[in-house]
Amino acid sequence: MYFPSKPSKATNPERLKRSDILLLLGIALAVNVLIVALQPVPGYMDAAYYYAGSLRLAGGNGFSEPFLWNYLDPAQSLPHPSHAYWYPLASLVGALGMFVTGRMDFLSARIFFLLTAVLFPVAVARLTFHLSGRRALALSAGCLAIFSGYYLPFVVTTDHYAAYMLIGAILFLLVERGTKTSALVLGVLVGLLNLARADGLLWLPLTILSVVVAAARKNNSAAANKQATHAFLPGLLVLAGYLLSMGFWLMRSWLVFGSLTPPGAGHVLWMTDYNQLYSLTPETYTFKTWLASGWQAIVAARLGALWQNLGTALMGQGMILFSPLMAIGAWRTRRCLVTQFGVVGWLSLILIHSFLFPFASVRGGFFHAGAVLQPLWFGLVPIGIETVIKRMKRLKFDRRMKMMLHSLPVLLMIVLSGMLVKIRVIDSGWNEGEYRYLQAEAILVAQGVTAEAIVVTTNPPAYFVMTGRQAIVIPFGEVDDLLEAARQYGATILILERDRALEPISDIAVHPENHPEFREIGGFDEVRIFQIEFP
Repeated sequence: MYFPSKPSKATNPERLKRSDILLLLGIALAVNVLIVALQPVPGYMDAAYYYAGSLRLAGGNGFSEPFLWNYLDPAQSLPHPSHAYWYPLASLVGALGMFVTGRMDFLSARIFFLLTAVLFPVAVARLTFHLSGRRALALSAGCLAIFSGYYLPFVVTTDHYAAYMLIGAILFLLVERGTKTSALVLGVLVGLLNLARADGLLWLPLTILSVVVAAARKNNSAAANKQATHAFLPGLLVLAGYLLSMGFWLMRSWLVFGSLTPPGAGHVLWMTDYNQLYSLTPETYTFKTWLASGWQAIVAARLGALWQNLGTALMGQGMILFSPLMAIGAWRTRRCLVTQFGVVGWLSLILIHSFLFPFASVRGGFFHAGAVLQPLWFGLVPIGIETVIKRMKRLKFDRRMKMMLHSLPVLLMIVLSGMLVKIRVIDSGWNEGEYRYLQAEAILVAQGVTAEAIVVTTNPPAYFVMTGRQAIVIPFGEVDDLLEAARQYGATILILERDRALEPISDIAVHPENHPEFREIGGFDEVRIFQIEFP
């Protein structure tokens, strides 16, 4: 425990009671069950993708998918090997829920996401108690984690947010243990982070470094310091644990794609626009074309991404008002390896995302990756408040006033989280084309389109999970690129959403007379449905 003004660990009478844990679990369960009830569909492409992966796994189809949401992998037909860009942990978790219930539906897929979201606040409370030794501060941090601000709308859908936060909390709890067992477990946790996201790999070298430091601090005798094994064994155990949880996926990637990294990942580094991720010819993006865009554009894109990601850190991770308190709490616990580990990890994360993947990072990549650090940030808020109270000695706060000050962030978090759920979930209807696709599918059935026909659309994973039909994504580029993609994969139907289509593809709906290859067969609102007729 690292809160300087508290009693020592040996004399500290405080502890987290069973009733405290049950209280946090009960509130978290009630809040997250409500969110589950408000989200009947995945809500956005990432969640639809992972849910589709769960359906395929639970249905006995293995790691395969009957749709394409980008053209980075070398798939020549549908279905093709899945998770060639996004990693599979969320799909595995969703499939586990289906296996347990015996039902292949969205509610079953979310059972373990719900469980993870309920357990996360308890882990945050334990982490905060480890840092402060104060029961009240731990409970306050646990309550902040229950509502979680900008993250609350996403924790119980089929995505990695809740798992990333829970794994992060356990990671921070164990990182300074300095034991062989904890080092092995930490490696397994890092492997799970990598199994969730590509940037989870970042935590492998950071964790190895941290456990070596922790072991050195624990075994600081002269004899121990002379033995290299005492210094490096914890790091080797982290690596071994990492391979225990991540090794099967590395082997699968090697066997299926011939590399340990996803196919096409190298091309993403050289893209100069986010929408190029959907290009039919990603191989055209190379170091040479990247340089050809000009140093001014290259530097501007990365500095712009850094600025936007700092805004995400301030607003999304720090909830604006809490950021100063997090910084104060971090300074107060600056000698703690947990805080050092978290701050170095955050700096590494924002720099890597901003400078290597500037376009994806500002489209949610950094917000998503930063979820692993939220347990620490939530824990530092009440420590920051306590520090401010200690510094303001002249005001002589009584016990009631201190309780009010510690309750204020929780109340603000409840209000903020409620507003965000209303805006993001209730007002928006929590969907990204899912209900449109049901209507579009009804038109296709009425038109006699066969179930085997493949569609081209904006969100292929969502189209598949809502209708069961194979789909490919509308490629970035010209109308000719769309026709080439349709020809290559045998697609015969275009579902064009005018409010989501980019130029010049949107021109098909605006000026259909200029595009005789597309014959309109139906539509509604902003959706137009075309039969693709190749010359």
